[in-house]
Amino acid sequence: MLLELHVAGLGVIDDSRIEFGPGLSALTGETGAGKTLLVDALDLVLGGRPRRGLVQSGRSALIEARFLDEVTGEEVILAREIPSEGRARAWIDGRMASVNALSERAVGLCDIHGQHEHQSLLSAGAFRRALDSYGQIDTTALDEARAAVRLLETERHSLGGTPEEIERERALLEYQIAEIDAAGIEGFDERERLLEEIKMLEGAGSLRNVLEHALETLDVTEESNPRDVLAETRLALEGYESFDELRGALSTAESLLDDLGSELRKASELVEENPERLTFANERLSLLHHLCRRYGPTLDDVSLKRKEFGSQLATLLNAEDARLSLDERSRAATLVLENVAQKVLSKRQHAAPAMVRDLLARLSSLALEHASLEITLEGESGDRVDLLFSANPGLALAPVSAVASGGELARLMLAIRLALPGETPTMIFDEVDAGIGGSTAVALASALKDVSSHAQVLVVTHLAQVAAMASCQVSVSKDVGDSATLATAKVITGDERVREIARMLSGQPENETALEHARELLHAGGSAT
Repeated sequence: MLLELHVAGLGVIDDSRIEFGPGLSALTGETGAGKTLLVDALDLVLGGRPRRGLVQSGRSALIEARFLDEVTGEEVILAREIPSEGRARAWIDGRMASVNALSERAVGLCDIHGQHEHQSLLSAGAFRRALDSYGQIDTTALDEARAAVRLLETERHSLGGTPEEIERERALLEYQIAEIDAAGIEGFDERERLLEEIKMLEGAGSLRNVLEHALETLDVTEESNPRDVLAETRLALEGYESFDELRGALSTAESLLDDLGSELRKASELVEENPERLTFANERLSLLHHLCRRYGPTLDDVSLKRKEFGSQLATLLNAEDARLSLDERSRAATLVLENVAQKVLSKRQHAAPAMVRDLLARLSSLALEHASLEITLEGESGDRVDLLFSANPGLALAPVSAVASGGELARLMLAIRLALPGETPTMIFDEVDAGIGGSTAVALASALKDVSSHAQVLVVTHLAQVAAMASCQVSVSKDVGDSATLATAKVITGDERVREIARMLSGQPENETALEHARELLHAGGSAT
């Protein structure tokens, strides 16, 4: 509920402070006096965008609004300073804040109707909530079903990829594992051993000839073999101490020749020409080179990669099991969502015509008796709800925000508020009485009075019938001087209020007949004079 509004330096308003109470408050005054400036001030302090020229050049406007938050039971003070040039500043409970923060804090405190601003019922999804409220449609189960489906989608995303992508990844891992396993790697140094073997196989013919020639040279069966020559020489030197060292060297040489012969025979036996083995070794080496290029660079790296692929495949298979379970749960959750959505759609389809009939009946008493309305529903649960409107016969139905005038829109919002009591604690109607009078004005006044029984209502009005119904009346007047025009706003009571009602009736605040009629209206409206 709005408790107090302070406006200084906004348009022609010099400095006005107004206290408001519960019920219906009427803002009245001559045309151009600045009544709508008070609505502009509230719009700005709720985070609205200032219009160009709203603040006089070289000045700054200060707006402060004190609300009672009926949810928390605490007072909330919103303030905004808007200079004619430069950036505006905002405060929440005395602390500097951004305009976005100001707008967020203002949500739920106040609705302004009549100038296509702050019409919460026309915002995205808001009229859907109004329809649900009217039809007492509980969407908790729908919200929970949607949340369950979203949660499963998040879980599916965490598993990674689509089923097709997962299948491709599994097939690739299995191929890579099979390729490495099929190679049967025999140690990290197998490539080096193959290279040595291939070298020997490729040079086997010439190598064997060399070895056999060496053996023939050292063969002990030959008459002039080197070993016998060494032995004869050693024996010839026996008994000569001067040649002891030489005899030792000759003896060592004999042993070395024996060993050398043995090694040459072994080497000769190892060397053989084997074209089949050479072909195999080359093919085997080519295979190992291929694995190293793909998974290496070494065979040790290839073995480590095999372990990594195995681990990935195990994780993937486990995830596949989880995905199968997830698919079953997703199908079940989707089925639940479809069933719940169908039930909500059915309830909305039932509530929409009833709400249209209710709104048309209320609009008929608000000088919109020729209006047409239609509520359209789209989506699996009817979530896309739109209100179509036509003020007069022959005009095509179209979205309200596109075709309704300010006065029509304000009266439509009033009708909706009458159908949906007790939502926003403070409602402000501007131009709600545009183009009406007589008995329609009385009906409008009664409608506003009804709304004010469960919410605070501020109405900018030119109708005496509406003003007389108010529990509080604020008069806005302006004083035109030689160098400046200043407007003031104040709460009026007693004779001052009677004169203001008389002015609204006849334009002559001192006319006795008008004064008497004003007293009658105030008395009928339940206000003391």
